[in-house]
Amino acid sequence: MKMSTVVRSTTKMVSPFLVTYAAYLMLYGHLSPGGGFQGGVILAVAVILLITSHGYQKVRKRFHFNWASLMESSAGAMLVILGLVGLAFGAFYSNFLPIEGGVILPFNVIVGLEVGAAFTFVFYILLRWVESD
Repeated sequence: MKMSTVVRSTTKMVSPFLVTYAAYLMLYGHLSPGGGFQGGVILAVAVILLITSHGYQKVRKRFHFNWASLMESSAGAMLVILGLVGLAFGAFYSNFLPIEGGVILPFNVIVGLEVGAAFTFVFYILLRWVESD
């Protein structure tokens, strides 16, 4: 189903702000309400909005299925590596970074990428299943 021009134009204008807000939530989640999960969900919503308004075929050319899968799996691996590096400093996810928030900042960013990619990946899989019917 093709959406109207108003919906498509509005989605194109709103999506960059959603991505920016998602990045803000991921980067400042250790200082304010928010965090990686919330930022990741908003990041996925930006992509899902584009898919629903412009169609799966058109958006899939820019946001490839394999990229979502690769980002999701590599973010999971980075979470494990972050925990193991902390183990070298005394405990799993030990706070070893001398920055404000310590290990929470990279943890939030990685969780945001993981959640955003996972939701996008699930949405792609659901769309493939719908297309096959």
